[in-house]
Amino acid sequence: MAFDSLASKLKDGIKKLLDSTGNEKVEEVISEINRALLEGDVDKNVVENFIKKIRADISAKKGKGLLSRERIIDVIYNNMVDILGSNEAKVEINTVPYKILLVGLFGSGKTTTAAKLANYYKKRGYRVLLLGLDTFRPAAFEQLNQLSKQINVKVAGGGKDPVQIIKSNSASFKNYDVIIGDSAGRDALDNDLVKEIKGVNDEFKPNNVTLVIPADLGQNAGIQVKAFHNLLGINNIILTKTDGTANGGGALTAAYISGAKVVFITTGEKMNEIEDFDPKKFVSKLLGLEGFESLLKKAEEENIKINEESVKKVIKGEFNLMDVYDQYANTKKLGPLDKLSSLIPGLPSSGSTRELIERQGENIGKFTTIMDSMTKKELEEPNTINAQRMKRIAKGSGQSEDLVRELLDQYRKMKTVMKMSGNKQVANLMKRFGIKL
Repeated sequence: MAFDSLASKLKDGIKKLLDSTGNEKVEEVISEINRALLEGDVDKNVVENFIKKIRADISAKKGKGLLSRERIIDVIYNNMVDILGSNEAKVEINTVPYKILLVGLFGSGKTTTAAKLANYYKKRGYRVLLLGLDTFRPAAFEQLNQLSKQINVKVAGGGKDPVQIIKSNSASFKNYDVIIGDSAGRDALDNDLVKEIKGVNDEFKPNNVTLVIPADLGQNAGIQVKAFHNLLGINNIILTKTDGTANGGGALTAAYISGAKVVFITTGEKMNEIEDFDPKKFVSKLLGLEGFESLLKKAEEENIKINEESVKKVIKGEFNLMDVYDQYANTKKLGPLDKLSSLIPGLPSSGSTRELIERQGENIGKFTTIMDSMTKKELEEPNTINAQRMKRIAKGSGQSEDLVRELLDQYRKMKTVMKMSGNKQVANLMKRFGIKL
């Protein structure tokens, strides 16, 4: 996936900061982020200004007491969002017909993107027309026609002169809400393409000119964006091929430098693999912070009530089986335990801990049944469970004595892990559920 290499390096830096016992690794983490962004094809000047801003923001906050690691991450997050544009850009269909002209060079994926965009708007109730204006590339219209059949959208075009295609079909434009023009490309923005695209633009009179650029364009993206912007006045950008192995940073920062907003990214070859570009969500994913937001949302949707006292005891490693039972009940609503644990930054992630979590996840249903067969005293004081009680619990729950023994063993191990980890990260994140620890 595009951005995977960049994201991996950024996540390593964040994890290093979360795993540290103080703020001694801050400068090391900033240096790692600086290197990751440069290696990810992010513009050098943009990176330089970004790092300066992070250091300035951290310095400004130091006078207000101890600067927590979470606040440092917040500074990094906010500054990265600023690079991409704080707010999600939206294309407002504020007039009918609304005409979108897609432009770009060969290899950008314009024709496939045109069909994906048509499918996107069709699903939202708009009457869409695909207009094939690429008369340069052999079989371009045939490709568009085939794609239109997949999504059941009307298509027009076929001819030798794109300007004439517009004139011939202009009378029917009033029958559609959104018209997407798929223009021709070249290997470079040469004189022929400049002349053609200007003629198309003058005749079509688009409400929105959108540049389609691939994530693998690297630092050359800036040159391309500037050239098209000077020629036509680019309104928006669609970033394609984000399912490839490219870094993608060059294309993203080219948008930032030009002032044009990335509005969509395509994530695969299928017609539904196009999505709105949300800078905050994108940065959260790059930094590995998106999981906890998803967890919060899921908890809200499931109307999960958090037992504050139980959570406090779990985090401090002072919990009993009654608390475990309470947490299991909520966990079952949220999803597999091993998957949930990966969503929470800062959760102990050593091999032994991960194995313990996975094993608990596999048996959570059986463990709950076992605890249903325990007395209140046994749940509150697991140390009172001897061999005789274990036999009774196994018989009452319909589970094996070995599984009862495993539940108790895992309970003790997890208690030790939580006590040893001093897991302040989880404690701080739980505050976002409104729990003060």
